[in-house]
Amino acid sequence: MSSLVDKWQARLMPIANKVGNQKFLVALRDSFIGTMPIIMTGSFALMVNAFLSDLPGQFGWTWISSTFQWLIDINWLVFKGSIPIVVLLFLFTFGVNIAKIYKTDQISAGLVAVASYVITIGGSVTKTFELAGKTPGLSKAIEKLPELKLDGTNLDVTISSVIPGDQISARGYFTAILIGFISVIIFCKVMNRNWTIKLPDSVPPAIMKPFMSIIPAAIAMYIIGIATYAFNQLTGELLIDWIYKVLQAPLLSMSQSFWAVLLIVFLNKIFWFFGLHGGNVLAPVMASLFGVTMLANLEAYQAGQAIPYMWTDNSFGAFVWFDAIGVAIAILWQSRNKHYREVAKLGIFPMIFNIGEPVMYGLPIVLNPIMFIPYVLTPMVMVTVAYFATTLGLVAPVTQNVTWVMPPVLYGFFATAFDWRAIILSLVNVAISTFIYLPFVKMADKQEELG
Repeated sequence: MSSLVDKWQARLMPIANKVGNQKFLVALRDSFIGTMPIIMTGSFALMVNAFLSDLPGQFGWTWISSTFQWLIDINWLVFKGSIPIVVLLFLFTFGVNIAKIYKTDQISAGLVAVASYVITIGGSVTKTFELAGKTPGLSKAIEKLPELKLDGTNLDVTISSVIPGDQISARGYFTAILIGFISVIIFCKVMNRNWTIKLPDSVPPAIMKPFMSIIPAAIAMYIIGIATYAFNQLTGELLIDWIYKVLQAPLLSMSQSFWAVLLIVFLNKIFWFFGLHGGNVLAPVMASLFGVTMLANLEAYQAGQAIPYMWTDNSFGAFVWFDAIGVAIAILWQSRNKHYREVAKLGIFPMIFNIGEPVMYGLPIVLNPIMFIPYVLTPMVMVTVAYFATTLGLVAPVTQNVTWVMPPVLYGFFATAFDWRAIILSLVNVAISTFIYLPFVKMADKQEELG
């Protein structure tokens, strides 16, 4: 077992180090993380509204909703400034983080990313209304209004000079990554070539930086504008629609397969076992795939629409990432190893809030050959149970963005918008974790006695 661990370590460490040190992947990871204060605030507002509106509605307690309608309205306003504009928030942080790499003006880079993305998306919104029947004379009246179109009994209303809401939400993430990356790279390289307006040294820095950014920003935005115009003329469709159809939708669909979910869990635990932060190493993949599905589910839930994805970033947190709690329970239940018991006593409380480092490094689990098999196997079994429970409709899919320190069991209950079956699933997974770790804890006891 020890030689197997050494071989894995020798192969994985260089890969993990390369991924962890890739500056643009780090910028992408940090940009997703940078949006978290706003996203979590909006998620909190939505969750409070679920407590005040959705949950009471299930039991007919409408007086709660009517009493706290003022708070529901405030939470809706807060939510409106968070999840629905998440792409714009991400773009600004992405521009800032890329500018850090090139050591250029970060604020201007963030603004260039946002502005360049808006250049590529649509400028009108069409809404369809179904009429009760054909209205005499309506067709002639509509002919004089180009923003209206009558198709049988369907009336299409087009509003121009607006930013479509669905294109600044989770649907636009992949286009945002592409456009933000290209536009800010152009901006930064032009800045570093000093193709800027020259000002005397006496000008204050607060004024100098924006003026120096004018030419690089203009070049970046015009390149994006020309490319967008050419693409629209050649294809007859928006870049965001094309990327969603060709790239984003297929990748998100692939992320929903059982094998993709299982692979993520396997890689995360392999990296952690060798002392590398699995979450950080896989953060770009997690955020750009499962983070997007999480936001899409959240938006669909808020709009009262069908939930589009069965598995999200928070699905792992709700049902899988508390996997190591079983080792602490097994130790306190059966172990005679004094060191293990002491670590479990000290670590069980942090683990209730999903902080596993005291046990990970205290036992240790990291680089411990005895714990290799249960540490990798346990979450793979847990995710298998949770995945099929969700896809078979035994538990509602995750639709709520819950803070990662939410205790297990409660996490799943809140994340599924108060599905009581999530409590049972979470308890089943705690039991799975405990019973898989138990024989290995006993094995460690025997090794201690023989040693």
